[in-house]
Amino acid sequence: MGKTGEREAALEILSRIRESGAYSHIVVKEVLDRCEREGMDRQQRAFVKRLTEGVIERRIEIDDVIRKFTMKGARIRPVVRDILRMGIFQILYMDAVPDSAACNEAVNLTKSYGKKEAAGFVNGVLRNVVREKGTLIGASVPADRKYSMPEWIIRMWNRQFPPEETEKLLASLLEIRPVSIRFDDRCTKEQRENILSQMAASGVSVRKGHYLSYCYELTGTDSISKLPGYREGLWTVQDESSMMVAEAAGLKGGECVIDVCAAPGGKSMHCASKLLALGEAARAAEPDDAPRDTQGSGAVHAFDLSKGKVELIRKNVRRMHLTNVTAAQRDALMPVPEAETGTADVLLCDLPCSGLGVIGRKRDIKYHVSEKQLSELVPLQKMILENAVPYLKEGGTLIYSTCTIHRGENEEMAEFIENSLGLVPDPLAPYLPEGIPGIEGNCLQMLPHVHGTDGFFISRFVKKRG
Repeated sequence: MGKTGEREAALEILSRIRESGAYSHIVVKEVLDRCEREGMDRQQRAFVKRLTEGVIERRIEIDDVIRKFTMKGARIRPVVRDILRMGIFQILYMDAVPDSAACNEAVNLTKSYGKKEAAGFVNGVLRNVVREKGTLIGASVPADRKYSMPEWIIRMWNRQFPPEETEKLLASLLEIRPVSIRFDDRCTKEQRENILSQMAASGVSVRKGHYLSYCYELTGTDSISKLPGYREGLWTVQDESSMMVAEAAGLKGGECVIDVCAAPGGKSMHCASKLLALGEAARAAEPDDAPRDTQGSGAVHAFDLSKGKVELIRKNVRRMHLTNVTAAQRDALMPVPEAETGTADVLLCDLPCSGLGVIGRKRDIKYHVSEKQLSELVPLQKMILENAVPYLKEGGTLIYSTCTIHRGENEEMAEFIENSLGLVPDPLAPYLPEGIPGIEGNCLQMLPHVHGTDGFFISRFVKKRG
Protein backbone atom coordinates (compact mmCIF):
# COMPACT_ATOMS: atom_id res chain seq x y z
CA MET A 1 0.00 0.00 0.00
CA GLY A 2 1.39 3.41 -0.98
CA LYS A 3 1.60 6.46 1.20
CA THR A 4 -1.62 8.37 1.73
CA GLY A 5 -1.64 11.99 0.54
CA GLU A 6 -2.92 14.81 2.74
CA ARG A 7 -6.20 15.37 0.91
CA GLU A 8 -6.77 11.64 0.48
CA ALA A 9 -6.39 11.25 4.24
CA ALA A 10 -8.82 14.12 4.88
CA LEU A 11 -11.36 12.60 2.49
CA GLU A 12 -10.99 9.21 4.18
CA ILE A 13 -11.71 10.78 7.56
CA LEU A 14 -14.79 12.61 6.31
CA SER A 15 -16.08 9.51 4.52
CA ARG A 16 -15.64 7.29 7.58
CA ILE A 17 -17.41 9.78 9.83
CA ARG A 18 -20.30 10.04 7.36
CA GLU A 19 -20.63 6.30 6.86
CA SER A 20 -20.18 5.13 10.45
CA GLY A 21 -21.50 8.04 12.50
CA ALA A 22 -18.33 7.88 14.62
CA TYR A 23 -17.15 10.98 16.47
CA SER A 24 -14.59 12.92 14.47
CA HIS A 25 -11.81 13.13 17.10
CA ILE A 26 -11.63 9.32 17.23
CA VAL A 27 -11.42 8.87 13.45
CA VAL A 28 -8.95 11.74 13.05
CA LYS A 29 -6.59 10.15 15.57
CA GLU A 30 -6.83 6.70 13.99
CA VAL A 31 -6.11 7.94 10.47
CA LEU A 32 -3.33 10.31 11.49
CA ASP A 33 -1.62 7.62 13.57
CA ARG A 34 -1.61 5.37 10.50
CA CYS A 35 -0.35 8.19 8.28
CA GLU A 36 2.49 8.80 10.73
CA ARG A 37 3.48 5.14 10.49
CA GLU A 38 3.42 5.47 6.68
CA GLY A 39 5.87 8.36 6.89
CA MET A 40 3.63 11.44 6.64
CA ASP A 41 5.50 14.28 8.34
CA ARG A 42 4.26 16.49 11.13
CA GLN A 43 3.41 19.48 8.94
CA GLN A 44 1.39 17.31 6.56
CA ARG A 45 -0.53 15.73 9.42
CA ALA A 46 -1.27 19.19 10.83
CA PHE A 47 -2.71 20.15 7.43
CA VAL A 48 -4.97 17.07 7.42
CA LYS A 49 -6.18 17.79 10.94
CA ARG A 50 -6.90 21.45 10.23
CA LEU A 51 -8.71 20.65 6.98
CA THR A 52 -10.94 17.89 8.36
CA GLU A 53 -11.76 19.69 11.59
CA GLY A 54 -12.48 22.89 9.68
CA VAL A 55 -14.84 21.15 7.25
CA ILE A 56 -16.70 19.50 10.14
CA GLU A 57 -16.81 22.70 12.17
CA ARG A 58 -18.15 24.85 9.31
CA ARG A 59 -20.34 22.25 7.60
CA ILE A 60 -23.56 24.30 7.89
CA GLU A 61 -21.92 27.31 6.26
CA ILE A 62 -20.14 25.25 3.60
CA ASP A 63 -23.28 23.35 2.61
CA ASP A 64 -25.09 26.66 2.23
CA VAL A 65 -22.35 27.78 -0.17
CA ILE A 66 -22.74 24.53 -2.14
CA ARG A 67 -26.49 25.17 -2.47
CA LYS A 68 -25.79 28.69 -3.70
CA PHE A 69 -23.65 27.42 -6.59
CA THR A 70 -25.62 24.31 -7.63
CA MET A 71 -29.02 23.83 -9.21
CA LYS A 72 -31.92 23.41 -6.82
CA GLY A 73 -32.55 19.73 -6.17
CA ALA A 74 -29.24 18.66 -7.69
CA ARG A 75 -28.14 15.21 -6.56
CA ILE A 76 -24.53 15.19 -5.44
CA ARG A 77 -22.84 11.93 -4.54
CA PRO A 78 -21.68 11.90 -0.90
CA VAL A 79 -17.97 11.55 -1.75
CA VAL A 80 -18.23 14.40 -4.27
CA ARG A 81 -19.96 16.57 -1.66
CA ASP A 82 -17.10 15.85 0.77
CA ILE A 83 -14.57 16.86 -1.89
CA LEU A 84 -16.50 20.08 -2.51
CA ARG A 85 -16.59 20.80 1.21
CA MET A 86 -12.84 20.36 1.43
CA GLY A 87 -12.23 22.64 -1.54
CA ILE A 88 -14.55 25.37 -0.24
CA PHE A 89 -12.98 25.35 3.22
CA GLN A 90 -9.51 25.74 1.71
CA ILE A 91 -10.67 28.62 -0.50
CA LEU A 92 -12.47 30.49 2.29
CA TYR A 93 -10.35 29.74 5.34
CA MET A 94 -6.90 28.39 4.50
CA ASP A 95 -4.92 31.39 3.28
CA ALA A 96 -1.74 29.34 2.85
CA VAL A 97 -3.43 27.27 0.12
CA PRO A 98 -3.62 29.05 -3.27
CA ASP A 99 -7.14 29.05 -4.70
CA SER A 100 -5.87 27.36 -7.85
CA ALA A 101 -4.36 24.53 -5.81
CA ALA A 102 -7.60 24.03 -3.88
CA CYS A 103 -9.52 23.73 -7.17
CA ASN A 104 -7.00 21.56 -9.01
CA GLU A 105 -6.45 19.15 -6.11
CA ALA A 106 -10.22 18.74 -5.69
CA VAL A 107 -10.60 17.90 -9.39
CA ASN A 108 -7.73 15.39 -9.21
CA LEU A 109 -9.23 13.81 -6.11
CA THR A 110 -12.60 13.49 -7.85
CA LYS A 111 -10.98 11.72 -10.79
CA SER A 112 -8.92 9.42 -8.59
CA TYR A 113 -12.06 8.25 -6.81
CA GLY A 114 -13.57 7.15 -10.11
CA LYS A 115 -15.95 10.06 -10.44
CA LYS A 116 -14.49 11.48 -13.65
CA GLU A 117 -17.89 12.64 -14.90
CA ALA A 118 -18.15 14.84 -11.78
CA ALA A 119 -14.72 16.47 -12.20
CA GLY A 120 -16.06 19.28 -14.40
CA PHE A 121 -18.90 19.93 -11.95
CA VAL A 122 -16.48 20.17 -9.02
CA ASN A 123 -14.19 22.49 -10.98
CA GLY A 124 -17.09 24.76 -11.98
CA VAL A 125 -18.49 25.09 -8.47
CA LEU A 126 -15.11 25.83 -6.89
CA ARG A 127 -14.13 28.38 -9.57
CA ASN A 128 -17.39 30.22 -8.88
CA VAL A 129 -16.66 30.16 -5.15
CA VAL A 130 -13.23 31.69 -5.84
CA ARG A 131 -14.79 34.49 -7.90
CA GLU A 132 -17.40 35.37 -5.28
CA LYS A 133 -15.67 34.48 -2.02
CA GLY A 134 -15.64 38.12 -0.90
CA THR A 135 -19.44 38.01 -0.62
CA LEU A 136 -19.64 34.65 1.13
CA ILE A 137 -18.27 35.57 4.54
CA GLY A 138 -18.81 38.70 6.59
CA ALA A 139 -21.03 40.52 9.06
CA SER A 140 -24.15 40.30 6.87
CA VAL A 141 -24.21 36.50 6.94
CA PRO A 142 -26.93 35.04 9.26
CA ALA A 143 -25.56 33.84 12.61
CA ASP A 144 -26.40 30.16 12.10
CA ARG A 145 -24.44 30.12 8.84
CA LYS A 146 -21.69 32.48 9.98
CA TYR A 147 -20.90 30.32 13.02
CA SER A 148 -22.14 27.00 11.57
CA MET A 149 -24.30 26.42 14.61
CA PRO A 150 -27.78 24.83 14.56
CA GLU A 151 -30.44 27.49 14.96
CA TRP A 152 -32.03 25.85 18.02
CA ILE A 153 -28.77 26.11 19.97
CA ILE A 154 -28.44 29.80 19.11
CA ARG A 155 -32.04 30.41 20.22
CA MET A 156 -31.39 28.58 23.49
CA TRP A 157 -28.27 30.61 24.25
CA ASN A 158 -30.05 33.85 23.34
CA ARG A 159 -32.58 33.00 26.06
CA GLN A 160 -29.73 32.43 28.49
CA PHE A 161 -27.46 35.35 27.53
CA PRO A 162 -27.76 38.78 25.91
CA PRO A 163 -27.45 38.43 22.09
CA GLU A 164 -24.03 40.11 22.02
CA GLU A 165 -22.79 37.63 24.62
CA THR A 166 -24.09 34.71 22.57
CA GLU A 167 -22.25 36.01 19.51
CA LYS A 168 -18.98 36.17 21.43
CA LEU A 169 -19.56 32.62 22.62
CA LEU A 170 -20.28 31.40 19.09
CA ALA A 171 -17.15 33.07 17.75
CA SER A 172 -15.00 31.58 20.50
CA LEU A 173 -16.14 28.05 19.66
CA LEU A 174 -14.64 28.43 16.18
CA GLU A 175 -11.20 29.37 17.48
CA ILE A 176 -8.41 26.79 17.38
CA ARG A 177 -7.93 25.57 20.94
CA PRO A 178 -4.56 24.67 22.49
CA VAL A 179 -4.02 21.38 24.30
CA SER A 180 -4.38 21.93 28.04
CA ILE A 181 -2.23 19.79 30.35
CA ARG A 182 -2.08 19.30 34.12
CA PHE A 183 1.16 18.50 35.90
CA ASP A 184 0.89 15.98 38.71
CA ASP A 185 0.88 17.54 42.18
CA ARG A 186 3.91 15.43 43.12
CA CYS A 187 5.95 16.72 40.17
CA THR A 188 8.74 18.98 41.42
CA LYS A 189 9.37 22.47 40.08
CA GLU A 190 12.65 21.27 38.58
CA GLN A 191 10.96 18.35 36.82
CA ARG A 192 8.28 20.63 35.44
CA GLU A 193 10.74 23.21 34.13
CA ASN A 194 12.88 20.50 32.54
CA ILE A 195 9.89 18.97 30.75
CA LEU A 196 8.64 22.33 29.52
CA SER A 197 12.12 23.16 28.20
CA GLN A 198 12.25 19.87 26.33
CA MET A 199 8.81 20.52 24.83
CA ALA A 200 9.86 23.97 23.66
CA ALA A 201 13.06 22.53 22.16
CA SER A 202 10.97 20.07 20.13
CA GLY A 203 8.97 22.91 18.56
CA VAL A 204 5.97 22.93 20.89
CA SER A 205 4.76 26.37 21.98
CA VAL A 206 4.11 26.48 25.73
CA ARG A 207 2.24 29.06 27.78
CA LYS A 208 0.87 29.10 31.31
CA GLY A 209 -2.79 28.40 31.97
CA HIS A 210 -5.15 31.17 32.95
CA TYR A 211 -5.62 30.45 36.66
CA LEU A 212 -3.78 27.38 37.95
CA SER A 213 0.00 27.18 38.40
CA TYR A 214 0.16 23.53 37.32
CA CYS A 215 -1.80 24.08 34.09
CA TYR A 216 -0.09 24.77 30.76
CA GLU A 217 -1.37 25.18 27.22
CA LEU A 218 0.44 23.63 24.28
CA THR A 219 0.21 24.50 20.58
CA GLY A 220 2.08 22.91 17.70
CA THR A 221 1.73 19.55 19.41
CA ASP A 222 1.97 16.25 17.63
CA SER A 223 1.63 12.75 19.10
CA ILE A 224 0.89 13.83 22.67
CA SER A 225 1.97 10.48 24.10
CA LYS A 226 5.48 10.98 22.70
CA LEU A 227 6.08 14.29 24.48
CA PRO A 228 8.53 14.26 27.41
CA GLY A 229 7.02 13.38 30.76
CA TYR A 230 3.83 11.80 29.42
CA ARG A 231 4.83 8.14 29.60
CA GLU A 232 6.44 8.78 32.99
CA GLY A 233 3.09 10.04 34.31
CA LEU A 234 4.31 13.51 35.23
CA TRP A 235 1.44 15.20 33.41
CA THR A 236 -1.84 14.42 31.68
CA VAL A 237 -4.21 16.12 29.26
CA GLN A 238 -7.08 17.91 31.03
CA ASP A 239 -8.84 21.19 30.39
CA GLU A 240 -8.26 23.87 32.99
CA SER A 241 -12.01 24.16 33.60
CA SER A 242 -12.15 20.46 34.53
CA MET A 243 -9.22 20.95 36.92
CA MET A 244 -11.42 23.29 38.94
CA VAL A 245 -13.43 20.30 40.21
CA ALA A 246 -10.60 19.02 42.43
CA GLU A 247 -9.93 22.59 43.56
CA ALA A 248 -13.61 23.11 44.43
CA ALA A 249 -13.58 19.89 46.47
CA GLY A 250 -11.22 21.46 49.03
CA LEU A 251 -9.61 18.10 49.76
CA LYS A 252 -8.03 17.27 53.11
CA GLY A 253 -5.48 14.55 53.79
CA GLY A 254 -6.82 11.01 54.14
CA GLU A 255 -10.28 11.72 52.73
CA CYS A 256 -12.39 9.30 50.72
CA VAL A 257 -13.53 10.49 47.28
CA ILE A 258 -16.17 8.72 45.19
CA ASP A 259 -16.59 9.62 41.51
CA VAL A 260 -19.82 8.11 40.17
CA CYS A 261 -19.33 8.77 36.42
CA ALA A 262 -15.55 8.89 36.27
CA ALA A 263 -14.37 7.99 32.75
CA PRO A 264 -11.86 8.81 31.35
CA GLY A 265 -10.70 9.54 34.89
CA GLY A 266 -9.23 13.03 34.78
CA LYS A 267 -11.03 14.36 37.85
CA SER A 268 -10.53 11.15 39.85
CA MET A 269 -6.82 11.21 39.05
CA HIS A 270 -6.54 14.88 39.95
CA CYS A 271 -8.12 14.24 43.36
CA ALA A 272 -5.88 11.20 43.87
CA SER A 273 -2.79 13.23 42.99
CA LYS A 274 -3.76 15.94 45.47
CA LEU A 275 -4.39 13.39 48.22
CA LEU A 276 -1.05 11.67 47.62
CA ALA A 277 0.75 15.03 47.70
CA LEU A 278 -1.04 15.94 50.95
CA GLY A 279 -0.01 12.60 52.44
CA GLU A 280 3.61 13.07 51.40
CA ALA A 281 3.66 16.57 52.89
CA ALA A 282 2.17 15.35 56.16
CA ARG A 283 4.69 12.53 56.46
CA ALA A 284 7.57 14.85 55.65
CA ALA A 285 6.52 17.08 58.55
CA GLU A 286 6.51 14.19 61.04
CA PRO A 287 9.55 13.28 63.19
CA ASP A 288 11.63 10.44 61.78
CA ASP A 289 10.54 8.08 64.56
CA ALA A 290 6.81 8.83 64.21
CA PRO A 291 4.54 5.88 63.26
CA ARG A 292 3.55 5.80 59.58
CA ASP A 293 -0.01 6.88 58.83
CA THR A 294 -1.24 4.38 56.25
CA GLN A 295 -4.43 6.40 55.68
CA GLY A 296 -2.61 9.64 54.85
CA SER A 297 -2.91 9.19 51.09
CA GLY A 298 -6.70 8.96 51.15
CA ALA A 299 -8.70 6.87 48.69
CA VAL A 300 -10.45 7.54 45.39
CA HIS A 301 -13.10 5.17 44.05
CA ALA A 302 -13.78 5.76 40.36
CA PHE A 303 -16.93 4.14 38.96
CA ASP A 304 -18.27 3.95 35.42
CA LEU A 305 -20.87 1.94 33.55
CA SER A 306 -18.87 0.24 30.81
CA LYS A 307 -16.06 -2.26 31.14
CA GLY A 308 -14.07 -0.51 28.41
CA LYS A 309 -14.21 2.86 30.15
CA VAL A 310 -13.19 1.35 33.47
CA GLU A 311 -10.19 -0.25 31.82
CA LEU A 312 -9.28 3.14 30.31
CA ILE A 313 -9.35 4.67 33.81
CA ARG A 314 -7.11 1.87 35.11
CA LYS A 315 -4.68 2.40 32.23
CA ASN A 316 -4.45 6.12 32.98
CA VAL A 317 -4.10 5.47 36.72
CA ARG A 318 -1.19 3.08 36.11
CA ARG A 319 0.58 5.62 33.89
CA MET A 320 0.17 8.31 36.54
CA HIS A 321 1.38 6.01 39.38
CA LEU A 322 -1.70 6.67 41.50
CA THR A 323 -1.69 3.97 44.15
CA ASN A 324 -4.75 5.28 45.99
CA VAL A 325 -7.28 4.80 43.17
CA THR A 326 -9.61 1.86 42.60
CA ALA A 327 -11.70 1.73 39.43
CA ALA A 328 -14.77 -0.48 39.12
CA GLN A 329 -17.73 -1.06 36.84
CA ARG A 330 -20.94 0.25 38.40
CA ASP A 331 -24.28 1.57 37.16
CA ALA A 332 -24.89 5.06 38.61
CA LEU A 333 -28.64 4.45 38.34
CA MET A 334 -28.49 1.60 40.86
CA PRO A 335 -28.87 2.21 44.62
CA VAL A 336 -25.73 2.66 46.72
CA PRO A 337 -24.62 -0.64 48.35
CA GLU A 338 -25.57 -0.56 52.03
CA ALA A 339 -21.95 -1.09 53.12
CA GLU A 340 -20.89 2.06 51.24
CA THR A 341 -23.63 4.37 52.50
CA GLY A 342 -22.16 7.40 54.24
CA THR A 343 -18.54 6.62 53.29
CA ALA A 344 -17.63 9.54 51.00
CA ASP A 345 -16.06 12.73 52.30
CA VAL A 346 -16.28 14.08 48.74
CA LEU A 347 -18.74 12.94 46.07
CA LEU A 348 -18.03 13.90 42.46
CA CYS A 349 -21.04 13.95 40.15
CA ASP A 350 -19.74 14.95 36.73
CA LEU A 351 -22.75 13.57 34.92
CA PRO A 352 -23.58 12.63 31.32
CA CYS A 353 -24.56 15.86 29.59
CA SER A 354 -25.13 17.47 26.20
CA GLY A 355 -21.44 18.44 25.93
CA LEU A 356 -22.14 21.85 24.39
CA GLY A 357 -19.20 23.35 26.27
CA VAL A 358 -16.63 21.25 24.41
CA ILE A 359 -17.79 21.98 20.86
CA GLY A 360 -14.50 23.85 20.38
CA ARG A 361 -12.65 20.52 20.76
CA LYS A 362 -15.24 18.01 19.56
CA ARG A 363 -16.67 19.89 16.64
CA ASP A 364 -19.41 17.50 15.59
CA ILE A 365 -21.20 17.42 18.96
CA LYS A 366 -23.51 20.16 17.69
CA TYR A 367 -24.74 17.87 14.91
CA HIS A 368 -25.34 14.88 17.21
CA VAL A 369 -27.28 16.57 20.02
CA SER A 370 -30.92 17.66 19.75
CA GLU A 371 -33.48 19.55 21.83
CA LYS A 372 -35.23 16.24 22.53
CA GLN A 373 -32.00 14.73 23.88
CA LEU A 374 -31.53 17.70 26.20
CA SER A 375 -35.00 17.20 27.64
CA GLU A 376 -34.23 13.48 28.15
CA LEU A 377 -30.89 14.15 29.87
CA VAL A 378 -32.35 16.20 32.71
CA PRO A 379 -34.42 13.40 34.31
CA LEU A 380 -31.46 11.01 33.86
CA GLN A 381 -29.21 13.43 35.74
CA LYS A 382 -31.77 13.77 38.52
CA MET A 383 -32.03 9.99 38.88
CA ILE A 384 -28.25 9.63 39.15
CA LEU A 385 -28.06 12.37 41.77
CA GLU A 386 -30.87 10.84 43.83
CA ASN A 387 -29.08 7.49 43.80
CA ALA A 388 -25.62 8.93 44.48
CA VAL A 389 -26.29 11.23 47.46
CA PRO A 390 -26.43 8.34 50.00
CA TYR A 391 -22.67 7.86 49.45
CA LEU A 392 -22.07 11.12 51.32
CA LYS A 393 -21.11 11.30 54.97
CA GLU A 394 -22.81 13.90 57.14
CA GLY A 395 -20.87 17.09 56.54
CA GLY A 396 -19.52 15.66 53.27
CA THR A 397 -19.13 17.68 50.06
CA LEU A 398 -20.88 17.11 46.72
CA ILE A 399 -19.41 18.65 43.57
CA TYR A 400 -21.85 18.68 40.67
CA SER A 401 -20.34 19.50 37.26
CA THR A 402 -20.98 19.25 33.53
CA CYS A 403 -19.13 20.20 30.36
CA THR A 404 -22.12 22.00 28.90
CA ILE A 405 -23.71 25.45 28.63
CA HIS A 406 -27.40 24.87 29.32
CA ARG A 407 -29.38 26.18 32.29
CA GLY A 408 -31.55 23.07 32.44
CA GLU A 409 -28.52 20.86 33.06
CA ASN A 410 -26.64 23.39 35.18
CA GLU A 411 -28.22 26.15 37.27
CA GLU A 412 -31.62 24.44 37.36
CA MET A 413 -29.98 21.18 38.40
CA ALA A 414 -28.20 23.01 41.22
CA GLU A 415 -31.63 24.23 42.38
CA PHE A 416 -32.87 20.63 42.29
CA ILE A 417 -29.95 19.47 44.46
CA GLU A 418 -30.79 22.12 47.03
CA ASN A 419 -34.57 21.97 46.98
CA SER A 420 -35.23 18.27 46.36
CA LEU A 421 -32.17 16.51 47.75
CA GLY A 422 -31.73 18.72 50.82
CA LEU A 423 -28.06 19.58 50.34
CA VAL A 424 -26.83 23.01 51.39
CA PRO A 425 -25.16 25.33 48.84
CA ASP A 426 -21.58 26.10 49.90
CA PRO A 427 -19.69 29.11 48.46
CA LEU A 428 -17.11 28.30 45.78
CA ALA A 429 -14.94 31.39 46.10
CA PRO A 430 -12.87 30.18 49.10
CA TYR A 431 -11.74 27.13 47.14
CA LEU A 432 -11.01 28.53 43.67
CA PRO A 433 -8.11 30.78 42.61
CA GLU A 434 -8.68 34.51 42.88
CA GLY A 435 -9.65 36.39 39.76
CA ILE A 436 -12.08 33.89 38.21
CA PRO A 437 -15.08 35.85 36.90
CA GLY A 438 -18.61 34.52 37.05
CA ILE A 439 -18.77 32.86 40.48
CA GLU A 440 -22.31 33.20 41.82
CA GLY A 441 -22.46 31.81 45.34
CA ASN A 442 -21.91 28.07 45.03
CA CYS A 443 -22.04 28.01 41.21
CA LEU A 444 -19.69 28.88 38.35
CA GLN A 445 -20.43 28.69 34.62
CA MET A 446 -17.12 28.86 32.76
CA LEU A 447 -17.31 30.10 29.16
CA PRO A 448 -14.72 29.90 26.34
CA HIS A 449 -14.87 33.61 25.48
CA VAL A 450 -14.70 34.69 29.14
CA HIS A 451 -12.35 32.17 30.76
CA GLY A 452 -10.34 30.88 27.79
CA THR A 453 -11.38 27.31 28.70
CA ASP A 454 -14.03 24.83 27.68
CA GLY A 455 -17.59 25.64 28.66
CA PHE A 456 -17.94 24.04 32.08
CA PHE A 457 -20.28 24.25 35.08
CA ILE A 458 -19.38 23.59 38.73
CA SER A 459 -21.46 23.79 41.89
CA ARG A 460 -20.62 22.88 45.50
CA PHE A 461 -22.90 21.54 48.25
CA VAL A 462 -22.54 20.05 51.72
CA LYS A 463 -24.68 17.43 53.43
CA LYS A 464 -26.18 18.76 56.63
CA ARG A 465 -25.16 17.08 59.88
CA GLY A 466 -27.91 15.51 61.93
